[in-house]
Amino acid sequence: MMSVTVEDLRAIFLFAKFQDSELAAVRELVTARAYPARTIIFSQGDPSPGLWFVQRGRVRLYRAAASGREFTLCLARPDSLPCVGACPLFDGDLCPATAQALDDSIVYFIDRQRALATAAEYTSVAQLFGRVLANHSRFLIRLSTGLALRCSTPRLIDLLLTYADERGRATARGIELDLDVNQQLLASVLGATPQMVAQDFLKLERAGVIDARGKHIVILRMERLKSMI
Repeated sequence: MMSVTVEDLRAIFLFAKFQDSELAAVRELVTARAYPARTIIFSQGDPSPGLWFVQRGRVRLYRAAASGREFTLCLARPDSLPCVGACPLFDGDLCPATAQALDDSIVYFIDRQRALATAAEYTSVAQLFGRVLANHSRFLIRLSTGLALRCSTPRLIDLLLTYADERGRATARGIELDLDVNQQLLASVLGATPQMVAQDFLKLERAGVIDARGKHIVILRMERLKSMI
């Protein structure tokens, strides 16, 4: 069994501001699990045993329609939306989506019943659940706002702005960033087709606001890009 340290927990941004004593309490709840790339962690419609926090790698959370078409809800990473499986935590309902490791990943698991019992005793654990729900609420607000717009371009712009905020690097040319997804997965995240995404990138390049070279993106005119949403 893999050991879990306070430093490992603190690397997950939801735990970054916890005190050592609070992290020690959480550490007692956590078991570490390794998942090779492409492994299914849990499936849509399964009973939910608890919470998962991505400590290393990326986990894709997606829903599948009866037609077989998949829609990616989010990519969970240690530095952004690291928790998956939060929806059924309190109501005990079935998992509404499937979670799949995109990379060789380490995921921390907290058993549902044990987590709820500990939250009733320790304020820090209850506050953790509040942070999880707030983090997901903010993400869903961005997602629903983008999906409410018929055109996929504003959703792509919002994603680029999010990446710029999380991992952008200021250079002489502008804000440089590297996407961690291919075009097919990016299209799934945006609820679009790869062809639509390619057209959106071309539209933004012709407008002179970005320079895209594969996964490497340079935002040339940040304020102009923001105004196009």
